[in-house]
Amino acid sequence: MFSSRSMHLQNCPEFKLFLEYAPAAIAMFDREMRYIAASRRWLKNFGFIQGSLTDCYHYEVFPGTSEKWKAVHERCLTGYAESGEADSIVQSDGSLEWVKWESNPWYTQDGDIGGTIFFFEKISERKPLEPSLLEGSKEDFQKLAANLPGDIYQEDNYQVRFRELAEREKLLNRVANQIRHSLDLDTVIETAIQEIQKLLQIDRCNFCWYKPDVDPPIWEAIKEEKNPNLPSLLGFYPATVVGSVTQQLLNQEIIRIDNVADLSDSIHRQFLQALGFQSEIVLPLKTLSGEIGIVVCGHCTHPRPWKDSEVELLQAVISQLAIAINQALPYTQAHHAAITAQNQALQLEKTLEQLETTQNQLLQSEKMSSLGHLLAGVAHEINNPVNFIFGNLVHASGYIEDLLGLLKLYQQTYPEATPEIREEMDAIDLDFLILDLPKLLSSMKVGADRIREIVRSLRIFSRHDEAQMEAVDIHEGIDSTLMILQSRLKYSPVHSGIEVIKNYGHLPLIECHAGQINQAFMNLLANAIDALEEHWSKDNFAIKNSQLAMSATPYLRHNSLKESKILVPQIHIRTEVLDNGCIAIHIIDNGPGMTSEVQKRLFEPFFTTKPIGVGTGLGLSISHQIVVEKHCGKLLCFSEPGKGTEFVLEIPILQSKNNITCGAKL
Repeated sequence: MFSSRSMHLQNCPEFKLFLEYAPAAIAMFDREMRYIAASRRWLKNFGFIQGSLTDCYHYEVFPGTSEKWKAVHERCLTGYAESGEADSIVQSDGSLEWVKWESNPWYTQDGDIGGTIFFFEKISERKPLEPSLLEGSKEDFQKLAANLPGDIYQEDNYQVRFRELAEREKLLNRVANQIRHSLDLDTVIETAIQEIQKLLQIDRCNFCWYKPDVDPPIWEAIKEEKNPNLPSLLGFYPATVVGSVTQQLLNQEIIRIDNVADLSDSIHRQFLQALGFQSEIVLPLKTLSGEIGIVVCGHCTHPRPWKDSEVELLQAVISQLAIAINQALPYTQAHHAAITAQNQALQLEKTLEQLETTQNQLLQSEKMSSLGHLLAGVAHEINNPVNFIFGNLVHASGYIEDLLGLLKLYQQTYPEATPEIREEMDAIDLDFLILDLPKLLSSMKVGADRIREIVRSLRIFSRHDEAQMEAVDIHEGIDSTLMILQSRLKYSPVHSGIEVIKNYGHLPLIECHAGQINQAFMNLLANAIDALEEHWSKDNFAIKNSQLAMSATPYLRHNSLKESKILVPQIHIRTEVLDNGCIAIHIIDNGPGMTSEVQKRLFEPFFTTKPIGVGTGLGLSISHQIVVEKHCGKLLCFSEPGKGTEFVLEIPILQSKNNITCGAKL
């Protein structure tokens, strides 16, 4: 990949001119430190006037490259941009060169680090030879010392101090850039302790916040960077356990302990020894908002004396960290406030949706309750005249039988009627009247019985005594619901009639709110009828496509219809007693079925697959609420496209054992 990149760059005329005339020694490398390009000044400075370094491996060209420079390369590949005012490098011929330098990573179009770019400026002629040798890295010095003639002179104290200050300034700039690169508080603190731990080569570095509002006050260690073999120290530490250093830290004093064993404060000594510390240095910081934080540097393998230069460097880093925290805190607080506000808005939206759902469910329930009261009133008003008619029919039948008996006696006593009587008998067709009148009375009685049954079904369905549960016959509730839906089950232009097959088991009386359970039956049966009307109505779909209709058997988990091949819409209702103290009502249709995606949302309020304006999307949701929340039951759905749908309603036989459990759900 990089060879092709090199070829592409080398074939670009403008890039060739840049390499030829750039007034600086610049080289571009890939992630493996292979040359992608190098300017003419670079080649000249390092003795490659006649050659090219493209695709050459840098460490093969410069075999004397020190570990220091390799570390610079590695850091650059992680995103570090570094520079130096005076550092030594060993050239390809083994000679020493002093340079001013700068390194930067370069990025691909995808945003990934593709490699590094280095700039070097030779400054050897500006420095005396002997002092400069000692300013080089120890590794470079050792390689050159054996080959250099004459004495090597020691730098004076001023030069050493200057070098330390320059090095400290360089490190501080690098750390400060990394710390202040982000406005995220966690990232700022994490970056700081990572850099400090790496910079000082210590076993662990932690950041803690002081929590004075807790009784007793505590230190909370929130971030750490440590050697992998050490245990984590994140957590809470009471100030009383830490010792008297807490007050010193609150006074912004630095705690510097070269050897924990020599510590006079026994409480703090025991605390540090329990944590495995042998040396410790703690630097406090105070934010603009008054919060106290500390950076804890510790060494565990052996005592580690802290140099004054290290303390000065840490103080400078802590100052930069305090600035970064003061910048990040408002952003972090605003970010947290925004997240909190967003969560509150989402919660409010969810609450409003729940309120809307509850309101609509209450409206729907109120409609059903009003309908129940209306049906109860209508049933009562119809029941009185029907009872009057039914009662009089009994007497009318007796009277008519008596009259017909008397008429028969007259015919037997006076077989020869007068001409006037015979003429009237022929006019009223007495023989037909004698035969048809009992049939007429019987038909009227059947009609009256039918009206009484309808009224009874209305009264059963419209039970509105829901304040208390009562033991009821579930089969009566199902039958009354079917009676009310009878008009939708009969033949219509939409379908040829829906066949209802009932397979009732032997159920005991069930303790429940009868009116609510009947409402659930109504919703489930109406849903099945809707599905069948949709599936079987389209241009006599089942008749014209009998092969497809034959395969559209109901989705059953029992054997009653698995083998049947049906060409008419059917609803199967089966009841049974389960072993877990519940009963189960299965309502099965041979409609179109539904996908798993629809099933997942089936009981959501307002979810419907019907056209706009048809249905509220609340029927199944309310049924689920009635069965699951108010009766501690289950409402399950089993369906596949083309295989019909089965609803299974399970409710306990006795609700008294479930009152506490259900009450938590209401």
